[in-house]
Amino acid sequence: MRLKEKSALITGGARGIGATTALLFASEGARVGIVDLREDGLKDVAARARQKNFEIKTFVGDITQKDQIKKVIDELVQAYGKIDILVNNAGIVIPRPFFEKTLEDWENTLRVNLIGMFLCCQVAAKYMLDQKSGKIVNISSIRGIDHCGREGVMDYSASKMAVIGLTKTMAKELAPYINVNTVAPGHTKTEMTAPLPDEIKQNMIEGSYLKRMAEPEDIAKAILFMASDDANFITGQILLVDGGFSLKRT
Repeated sequence: MRLKEKSALITGGARGIGATTALLFASEGARVGIVDLREDGLKDVAARARQKNFEIKTFVGDITQKDQIKKVIDELVQAYGKIDILVNNAGIVIPRPFFEKTLEDWENTLRVNLIGMFLCCQVAAKYMLDQKSGKIVNISSIRGIDHCGREGVMDYSASKMAVIGLTKTMAKELAPYINVNTVAPGHTKTEMTAPLPDEIKQNMIEGSYLKRMAEPEDIAKAILFMASDDANFITGQILLVDGGFSLKRT
């Protein structure tokens, strides 16, 4: 019960890593809320939680709209009395070749993956500073590591590299009361990677020294560590969970 009596909000919680993290947090004693635009997915996660005798609060909201995320966090705090943990997991990717990338692609990707994350942090951090404690875990990606950006998703890669910079800067600005860290997943079996051709998936597996893709639980456990008291003296850091993928060019 590493998160007993803790209150947590997870963005992008309707599926994949976000949903898995929410269920893991609940099993560790946390009072959990998830926010997403996918109402059906939110209902599904809440139902899965009830089957395990947990309760997860769901919020339909757009993290790129500050008034919406403020309403969500205010309601979470009203329900649970505080917010101890924020996991910024929401993200999008728009695969498209270099010369076909559009301004709209860039704007949409940065709005969700970076600016929305900042807005969530800005709202949650005010509560955390008032209570003089808090953990923020920002989800980046192996594609945000300096030599691992990928063609076709340059806007995604750039946004995830920016997440690392945002994390390090916030860790300085919000110290000493709030720990801010990044978890950077490698290739993970989620709804985002499911449609990829088998050849690409096989290349991802071959690129990992552990010769497999991550399960969502692999990433959720790393997020749990960063959100728990075990990481009380860690801030501004990147935890790579990539099966060694990033080693191939070092």
